[in-house]
Amino acid sequence: MDFAAFKTAWIRPLSGTELRLLALAAAAPLAIWAGFIGPTVKQAEQLVNQGAYPVMLLAAAWFMVALVRLWRARLPAAVPTTQREAWVAVLLIAGFSWLAFNAEPLRAKVLNDEFVLQSTAFNLHYFREAGTMVRGYDINGVFLSLDNYLDKRPILYPFLIALTHDLTGYRILNAFLLNVALHPGLLGLAWWLARRFAGPKAGLLAVALLGSLPLLAQNATGAGMELTNIVMILAAAALAILYLERPDETRLSALVLALVLLCQARYESAVFVAAGAGVIGLSWWREQRLVLSWPAVLAPLLLVPFALQHKVLANTPVLWELTEEKSTRFSLDYVPENLRRAGDFFTSTDPDLANSWYLAMTGLAGLGWLVVQLWRHRRWQLAEWPPAALAVTPFAVVIAANLALVMAYYWAGLNDPMASRFALPFCVLLAVLTAVALARIDARGRTAQAALAGALVFTLGVTLPRLVRHGYSNLGSLEHAWTVRAVAARGDAPRLVITNKTSLVWLLEKTPSVLIPRARILQDRLRLQLEEGYFKEILLTQELRPASAEGQHQIVPEDIMPKSFHLETVAEKRFGTKLVRISRVMAIDPLPVKNAKSPTT
Repeated sequence: MDFAAFKTAWIRPLSGTELRLLALAAAAPLAIWAGFIGPTVKQAEQLVNQGAYPVMLLAAAWFMVALVRLWRARLPAAVPTTQREAWVAVLLIAGFSWLAFNAEPLRAKVLNDEFVLQSTAFNLHYFREAGTMVRGYDINGVFLSLDNYLDKRPILYPFLIALTHDLTGYRILNAFLLNVALHPGLLGLAWWLARRFAGPKAGLLAVALLGSLPLLAQNATGAGMELTNIVMILAAAALAILYLERPDETRLSALVLALVLLCQARYESAVFVAAGAGVIGLSWWREQRLVLSWPAVLAPLLLVPFALQHKVLANTPVLWELTEEKSTRFSLDYVPENLRRAGDFFTSTDPDLANSWYLAMTGLAGLGWLVVQLWRHRRWQLAEWPPAALAVTPFAVVIAANLALVMAYYWAGLNDPMASRFALPFCVLLAVLTAVALARIDARGRTAQAALAGALVFTLGVTLPRLVRHGYSNLGSLEHAWTVRAVAARGDAPRLVITNKTSLVWLLEKTPSVLIPRARILQDRLRLQLEEGYFKEILLTQELRPASAEGQHQIVPEDIMPKSFHLETVAEKRFGTKLVRISRVMAIDPLPVKNAKSPTT
């Protein structure tokens, strides 16, 4: 064969798909090396600290572009939404959102988690660093965060808060407003998914079932990352349906970028990447061709920050936040007790729980019908499954598997108000599946209508009183909110707060703060700063517990200050049986010479 014939037969320009396939073959091992093998733990922490913001910004911007392209290339709906149906859905979503926002105050619900997330967002906004503050001081009019560390919590929600700060200016309220905006979006996605499977009545029932769940309202008015996670799960599932129905590069890009963002929404959400990969592989098998886009090629590299953060977490036991009696995060020994407490959460009528026993009751009926349908169609081949069912099933399996994994977690008693949020993805899945099942039980949809009426009655009779009571949300946030208001009422001034709680509350307010144990150690430095006027005032927060049947209170031992601190009470308020006191440090006596030590930084 001469050279010309050889060139014609073997040498030709690569097609776009072949080029992207070669790029993916190079990007995947590079991402594995960069995320898990190459960097040390210290290097991994530095890389995430400096590189998380630009990578997240690229992924988020690319995702928005993909959604715009998907919208422009959309096809007419198989079952168009009538104007009446659209208005009913909008009014129902708006009604439940209004109910949640008015009955539940905008305040921290899971205290430390929410303050840490906001602290990370603070640094992402001001310094483009993914670190959590330990200390902070005002230096020449600029509040600088110091001694930052990489937290274990994934970066998506703090990034979205930081982006909100970038667009509107820094406000602590932005963290809450972000979840306020996500709540109707979540209900809208649940409506779309249920309607896609079983028609308009299923969509409305899914919204009503979720609206009757106090746990959703609790998280929608807090500053936690749960709603971001749920919205991205539902968005990825919806995009998987669209992609499997008509595989093309536009729909693949949107799905892949949704999975990249979802991976960084919660710790366990990385498993959804496997669900999405299964959907993509299934589409290739059904179509007998490869569909690749550049976001799909570069997705492994976009996930490197998550891999690096996981490496830091796995090698830093202090971030596991284990209690004193626990030595491991996951163990089968935790399962029996967690299962018992999970059963209590789903079925209990205790008004201090954020559960919905109506959702659990209807869910049993819906799941029973679903099991019967799966048994009847057990002989179906994959090729016979509707695309929507094939797309959503992997996501449903992962949600159920994650709940099973949580049962082996050391702190996963779902009837604990601080841990109930772990059940939220399963509750959303249960609501959508139940709505689909009950809408398909009878041809006229009367079962779904009855269930919808029951959900509305339950909301008025059970959910609304729980939202007003919100006993599951009073987890110390009232004390934090009061102390912040009481200090703010004293006017703007250079001040330091010595706190018996977390200093993050004050650092987020751009107020320097130290914990009481550190103040005891550094009392000579505090005396100097007070005398030299570095701070106009130094305030101290303490807790007092009942000491007698006559109503006398005494300071808890952990909050007692040395006698060298001379204090003046400026505010005090009762919370239940305890008192919270704010005092002003009037003076600090110098340490005796024989005991004096050089202050450490």
